[in-house]
Amino acid sequence: MESYTLEEILEWVVLGLLVAVLALVAFWLGGWLFVLLGKVFLAVSKLIVALLYFLVPALLIAGGVYLLVQWLSRRSQQAG
Repeated sequence: MESYTLEEILEWVVLGLLVAVLALVAFWLGGWLFVLLGKVFLAVSKLIVALLYFLVPALLIAGGVYLLVQWLSRRSQQAG
């Protein structure tokens, strides 16, 4: 069985601590990335909801006008 020197043991301890710190930094950056991504998705969803609040009534009105014009044109063709 090989005996390790104090210097080798300290090198392994420092290397382990360095790996642990790098892993924590990666998790921290990942957390910030997911927070930013969540805010982007929230903004996009708010934009979609705002567009739907405008578009749904506008499309209903446009559909009603279209049906009215179509009905009036059929009526004028039948009369003429």
